[in-house]
Amino acid sequence: MMVQPALMMSRHHPRRPPFVKHVKTGERLDVRRIMLPIRHVASSSHRDSRKPSVKQVASATDDRISTAEVEKEKPIRPFWGREWLPNDVFRLVHFVGLHLVCLSAPFYFTWPAFWVGWSVAIITGLFGLTLSYHRNLSHKSFNLPKWLEYTFAYCGVLACQGNPIDWVSTHRFHHMFTDTDKDPHSPNEGFWFSHVKWVFDKTYLTAKCGEPDNVGDLRKQPFYRFIENTYYLHLLAFALLLYTAGGIPFFVWGVAMRAVIFLHVTFLVNSVCHKWGERAWNTSDSSMNNWWVALLTFGEGWHNNHHAFEYSARQGLEWWQIDITWGVIRMLEALGLATDVKLPTEQQKKQMAL
Repeated sequence: MMVQPALMMSRHHPRRPPFVKHVKTGERLDVRRIMLPIRHVASSSHRDSRKPSVKQVASATDDRISTAEVEKEKPIRPFWGREWLPNDVFRLVHFVGLHLVCLSAPFYFTWPAFWVGWSVAIITGLFGLTLSYHRNLSHKSFNLPKWLEYTFAYCGVLACQGNPIDWVSTHRFHHMFTDTDKDPHSPNEGFWFSHVKWVFDKTYLTAKCGEPDNVGDLRKQPFYRFIENTYYLHLLAFALLLYTAGGIPFFVWGVAMRAVIFLHVTFLVNSVCHKWGERAWNTSDSSMNNWWVALLTFGEGWHNNHHAFEYSARQGLEWWQIDITWGVIRMLEALGLATDVKLPTEQQKKQMAL
């Protein structure tokens, strides 16, 4: 699943990485029944004659069937009447417990606790999830010195969204099988499945995707194996640290409120950004650019951009598309810490344009 070594030599890639699916000439986009003729993205011959007009694109989008009709394509998997593994139960208890603690937030509000929660959200969400888990570890969009890579990855551990091996494996499967029956959080199985229900169904995910054998680059590193085996201990230690520093207010706002808010903010990319927004690129999936999700997720909401150029370190490709994570990567590059930063070339953009 890694970008081939030959493609890692420069800032711009000569072609799209193996994560990206190709579609045949004349094939019609079946996702959500947007019947939009598309061409093989690697072909440049007769490009203009095959390019759909703006009118065609608008018409295809307007004729999109309703969410209810999409969900009828595949029976909704029951949430309760199925096999529950011990890890599924533990995740559900942890998830519900955090939400219940949030109910007490108004009673334990203090400004120091609020700012601690906000600061931890930036550290774990921006540096940990979007920069480390997603763009660095999942897609190899840039390289970091190992000490810095591990530091940012540990910030992601404290985000309460899983260890790096599981998170990266699931995300790579998502790009390999986007919007198909093997997609770990396919929007075709309902909004709430793609948003959160998939998290508590390890049996189903394994049946769909198989064992997580797509993260050999992480498994060979002792650091990531250690985190995988001791994941919940790190969450517990961090919660105790905040409680010791500021009592119940720090725990409520620095752990529960912060974790729950950013859990759902992250899940919006899987659910909302595959149903509502705008398409800028001729991808073979239902990914959408959603500006308000991008604001909440430090730039992750430019999801159609991301599915078109998954290896790109920059997801807000237009000057007006705010991408805070890209700004941090640029700063790291200027300091000589981020190297081999990958971006799509103008030729690749032309090939993928609607």
